[in-house]
Amino acid sequence: MNRIDKADLARRPVLALAGCVVLSALLCVGQIRAATGLIAATLFAFLLFLLWASSENNVFAVLLYFLPWSPLLKLYYGGFSFFTVGLLLTCGISFLRDKGRIRVYQVVLTCVVMALTLVGKAVQGNRLAFSYAFFLAMLLLFPCVTKGSDQRLDLWLLTAFFACGIITAALSAQQIARYPNISRFIKVDSYLTITRLSGYYGDPNFYSAHITACLAGIQILLSRERQRLRQLLLAMLAVLLLYCGLLSASKTFVVVTALLFFIWVPILLERHSFGTGRLRLILGILCAGLLVFTSTAFQELMRIMDTRFSYASNVSELTTGRTDLWVNYLKEFSSNIPLTLLGEGYSAVTLHGRASHNTLIQGVYQFGILGFPLVIAWLFITLRGIYARTNLRQIRWNDLLLAAIGVALPWMGLDILFFDELFLLPVYAAIAAAYSASELKDG
Repeated sequence: MNRIDKADLARRPVLALAGCVVLSALLCVGQIRAATGLIAATLFAFLLFLLWASSENNVFAVLLYFLPWSPLLKLYYGGFSFFTVGLLLTCGISFLRDKGRIRVYQVVLTCVVMALTLVGKAVQGNRLAFSYAFFLAMLLLFPCVTKGSDQRLDLWLLTAFFACGIITAALSAQQIARYPNISRFIKVDSYLTITRLSGYYGDPNFYSAHITACLAGIQILLSRERQRLRQLLLAMLAVLLLYCGLLSASKTFVVVTALLFFIWVPILLERHSFGTGRLRLILGILCAGLLVFTSTAFQELMRIMDTRFSYASNVSELTTGRTDLWVNYLKEFSSNIPLTLLGEGYSAVTLHGRASHNTLIQGVYQFGILGFPLVIAWLFITLRGIYARTNLRQIRWNDLLLAAIGVALPWMGLDILFFDELFLLPVYAAIAAAYSASELKDG
């Protein structure tokens, strides 16, 4: 009976992943054919699938798989994403499973942020919107999903689902972009000799931010993994993710990935963990890297990246004008005291119609210097709740740094506050950092 139970537990993630792939394939077929009935049935099945995954404690893995697919989870082009509906549904289920228990900080911080943002909206003349109600609901209920996550979630499982979601979305979008109905969801930037792809996301940098986050998780797993089969699978996923990332021709992706490897190599060379197994792993990575970057497919992508960097003759061109936008926002803060104090009240507006392309600047612009620290405090306390049974002193600083670079560093070039990634990816990073502590404890 015990063996049957273990085998059943091992099969459940495989069934969940198979279900994810089937649903995403049906979604593609429905969008290609513009079959509203099939799309509606698939979206309804997606919500039911989340209900099942919640009962199996696999819901966070399923959400990570569908995160790269979220722009396609719509009944029609321009509609709302059912991924957001699914995220709210997951929060509601977790709230009910926890018998309606809510910690004091969830209520207090949500109420204070709501009060400040309502004042900000009134001062700036901004209206209420669904995105605002969704954000407040997430502040109140999302911690119910993450409570004690280090005991229920497996980084290996999360990373496998996340990687499969990224790879299937990127490669399928690359292949079906020629179909007119679904091509509206697929942005292809092509100019001079440069072609930039971003899966179903409209922005290559948002798309590549998923990849760097997942790469950080793979690197943390590889630095601890001893089973050769798992090492091989993780290495294959890493190669595919690198290929998908280079499809974006994102300079941010190249810089962040380089930093990830700069931090990761010394981890592999640590004396206390160095042995014949680790030596084989390092040699295998070097051989794989040599084969990959000498292949025709990668050489073409590297040529495109070289072209993009060659056009950067100053800091503004290197950052594609981001530094100019940052200066404009900082000038506005220095001259507009009400905006600096209260922000825009979490409203879908930007300065002179241009986004800040920096989450920290966007945080001040939306919440002001009074509200943004409260949002950061909410995030910190929520992530701290993940470590309910973890000794924080056992978390390795280099693994924490890897997770932070992979997840947070790309946000310094993005406006993330109105996207679901704001809630999901920090939790993934926190679980990745906690993994090292659990491994040390087990060892």
